[in-house]
Amino acid sequence: MIEQVKEKMQELKGSFPAGMEYEVDYDVSKFLDASIDKVMHTLIEAFILVAFVVFIFLGDWRSTLIPILAVPVSLIGTFAFMQVFGITINLITLFALVLAIGIVVDNAIVVVEAVHAKMEEHAHLTPYKATQEVLGEIGGAIVAITLVMTAVFIPVTFMSGPVGVFYRQFSITMASSIVISGIVALSLTPVIEK
Repeated sequence: MIEQVKEKMQELKGSFPAGMEYEVDYDVSKFLDASIDKVMHTLIEAFILVAFVVFIFLGDWRSTLIPILAVPVSLIGTFAFMQVFGITINLITLFALVLAIGIVVDNAIVVVEAVHAKMEEHAHLTPYKATQEVLGEIGGAIVAITLVMTAVFIPVTFMSGPVGVFYRQFSITMASSIVISGIVALSLTPVIEK
């Protein structure tokens, strides 16, 4: 939008009376570009840290890949929720997405680690069978974690006034990313683990 306004002003500049100029006093596009750039850096750093930590503790590249795939799937799903609720990408939602990066990976790591523990405990188990047993054991815990984390953000959506508008966007973004991460942990993560 800012770029389109700048282009339109350049176009209109030709129709100004002689000697008349315009000047942009306050340009937020640099700040927005820097914020978006910071989100991208944080996302990349989160991927690297998650991969590093999971690989150190599990020692398996395949298991390292699973949580790394859970993050973009959850964030893309969050964008779908944002569109449904009419929320745009702005500094508040970008902030929520930065925070969500660390949260959405938790559920996938819990499932992956539980499958590894189950396979070490019972050496004869195949990954498929271990995943089935783990989902039976910790599926309720994943749902509970998701509901508790979501319960933290949902009440904020009902705040009124100008502050409520900002926090509503933040809370819906966070809550939807958490719900989607729970769904991913119970559906996509076990499929990849098998």
